Amino acid sequence: MITTASFWDKVSLKYSKKAVPNENIYQEKLKRTQELFPKDAQVLEFGCGTGTTSLIHAPFVKQIQAYDYSPGMIQIANEKKVQQSINNVSFDIKAVDDISFKKNNYDVIMAHSILHLTENNLEILKKVHSSLKSGGYFVSSSGCLKDMNFLIRAVLPFLKAIGKAPFVNQFSAQELIQLHEEVGFKNLKPWHYQKGELFLIAQK
Repeated sequence: MITTASFWDKVSLKYSKKAVPNENIYQEKLKRTQELFPKDAQVLEFGCGTGTTSLIHAPFVKQIQAYDYSPGMIQIANEKKVQQSINNVSFDIKAVDDISFKKNNYDVIMAHSILHLTENNLEILKKVHSSLKSGGYFVSSSGCLKDMNFLIRAVLPFLKAIGKAPFVNQFSAQELIQLHEEVGFKNLKPWHYQKGELFLIAQK
């Protein structure tokens, strides 16, 4: 965990300046998520990175609690929060395992580009499910390595060994969907917007 957090600390500044890979896809993700917010929505995001998505959603919700285990990422997120004069988003340094998931507390929980970086997804999804209000939504974007080109899967262990890549969990989109169903999520709405990439809305 320390090694991985250190990896993201090192790349945090470069990451914050990097444009999203596809602006149209990103805007569609934002739109689909905002359609889920009820009035006075309570939202949690883990693996928030430099906070861009939470800050964009801020005008549409009552409160967002956002976490990342990289101090470098959270520092940048808090700087952007001050610059944008946003008061209903809190950014804190915490790994997902250390977050106090309050039972039946959130309308929407978000995890973008994070489930392929964690090892214990069954336990994470159980906590997320328990923490959502009845009818609440879990929204995630995940890289599904088993559905990607073989060369990508082959080179990742080498890149990780030389410090150029973090740990990456290997699963297919179908395996991740099945894991959600095993936990008890229903009304799953998968969007396979490109090969090996899954945007998933799952309801409690």
